Amino acid sequence: MEQLTNETVELLQTMIRNQCVNDGTAESGQEERNADTLVNFIEGAGLDVGVSDAAPGRR
Repeated sequence: MEQLTNETVELLQTMIRNQCVNDGTAESGQEERNADTLVNFIEGAGLDVGVSDAAPGRR
């Protein structure tokens, strides 16, 4: 259980550091940083992941 907690905290810390803030404009967000972080995390668990772009740089 402790390992899962540590992995979860590490994932959330990384996502916060990615600073993906959406202010409602098309240029904001930069969600691709968090999308890439989540893809790497999920694929590391052996699952297949598909990613779609809502707009350039916005996954």
